[in-house]
Amino acid sequence: MSLYKRGDVWWYKFMWRGELIRESAKQSNKRVAEQIEAGRKTQMAKGEAGIKDQVKCPTLNEFATGSLLPFVAQHNKAKPKTVEFYKSRVELIKTFQRI
Repeated sequence: MSLYKRGDVWWYKFMWRGELIRESAKQSNKRVAEQIEAGRKTQMAKGEAGIKDQVKCPTLNEFATGSLLPFVAQHNKAKPKTVEFYKSRVELIKTFQRI
């Protein structure tokens, strides 16, 4: 592991598939910086093997308020009843209890 200090912060550098990787660990503790470097190498190896970290699936509420309703409002500006329909249905779905 090739750690070096710049100011109060530890940095690491290593070769990955012929490319020099040089990044800040953003840590003043050397042991933590070593763990971050090892984690970065593991992350790169997983990506190389096609293993991706699992993306968290949004809840229905997050999807509806974050993506669905803004999309409907933007694409149906001339149809206020359509927008109101989607808003009312989302509110209705929110009333159901989780199982």
